[in-house]
Amino acid sequence: MTNKITALFAGDFAPCRRFEEVVSSRGQDVLGDALPVIKNADLSFVNLECPLTSTSESINKDGPALKAAPICVTAIQDFSVVGLANNHVLDYGRKGLEETLKVCSDHGLPVVGAGLSLAEAQNVFVKECDGTRIAVIAIAEYEFNQSEQGGAGSAPIDLIDNYQQIKKARRIADIVILTLHGGNEYFPYPRPGHRKMMHHFIDLGVDAVICHHPHVPGSYEIYNGKPIVYSLGNLIFDNAKTPEDWDLGYMVQMSFDVVSKKLNSLELIPYEQSVELGGVKLLRGQDKKNLLDRVEGYRRKLETETEWLDEWHSFVDTKTDTYILKTFFPFSMRGLGFLSRNTSIAKLFFNRKNSLPKLNALRCQSHRELLIASLESKSQPRND
Repeated sequence: MTNKITALFAGDFAPCRRFEEVVSSRGQDVLGDALPVIKNADLSFVNLECPLTSTSESINKDGPALKAAPICVTAIQDFSVVGLANNHVLDYGRKGLEETLKVCSDHGLPVVGAGLSLAEAQNVFVKECDGTRIAVIAIAEYEFNQSEQGGAGSAPIDLIDNYQQIKKARRIADIVILTLHGGNEYFPYPRPGHRKMMHHFIDLGVDAVICHHPHVPGSYEIYNGKPIVYSLGNLIFDNAKTPEDWDLGYMVQMSFDVVSKKLNSLELIPYEQSVELGGVKLLRGQDKKNLLDRVEGYRRKLETETEWLDEWHSFVDTKTDTYILKTFFPFSMRGLGFLSRNTSIAKLFFNRKNSLPKLNALRCQSHRELLIASLESKSQPRND
């Protein structure tokens, strides 16, 4: 028995698009020199960002539907647990999720964060390492991935349910880690409400919070002696038009003392990934230093709250017209993003005179829940 145990968390693994053929043929080799790091950890986690299924019928949703061939599971077979709480896990409905669960089970891979019922999705994963029990809770923001009426889907962000999950995990484990799929895409910082929620999870007794989804390497902080990581970035993920930093990410490895169960150290392990590279390649030398320095810069801005909020407000400014048009434009059409960036058309649907009713409908809890129910009644069924 050693005096420490290590828990390693990796970000979004989506062996789809051009990566499907690469992962299908190369298996674990796509993880490159990151594979020994993964194997050496006492507990290792990866977020499987798409169903592994041969099912052809996707659900009705907003945004792309992702999937990959079941054989791609071989690339992640050495992880201790696979996270399924994310916005794509139900893209191919219950059948797609069923096949994903079976494929993982057939390869001896435990999963956490999704299931064929809400109760199953909210199960806590526990692994014993040298006499220390580590619990992992996986939850995700609500898109088209969540359980409906207790059915199939991923475990949601629900502060009441999450409290019960944490309470249960604390009873049965020595160390509790919560992993959450959420945040604003391509923004390396947390939004204010997201950060407040992560602090709340720590206050409830979680020993670390690890987030993924923004697709870029992001900020982290130590809150009350416990780490919160806001964005790991992509582990394996292809994109036709690669946004800035899409191909960069880091794994986070935490070391805990086996006696006190307290955090000993936190290590960020940066890498780059792409189809052209054939998978993952750890960064070294100056490239490694450059990315780590950038992440440390993010952390310092979080510590000086005004700088972080300046970044948030700047991000909001870049998205305002696009979000207004997407939300309030009377019909869907290609080119809305171009219109929002190059014209003042957003002012037709949102201005100082008509903004207050819209704001009230979205901000007031009772109005928002009624608005959501109304939109659900008018929308296509998810068809899963």
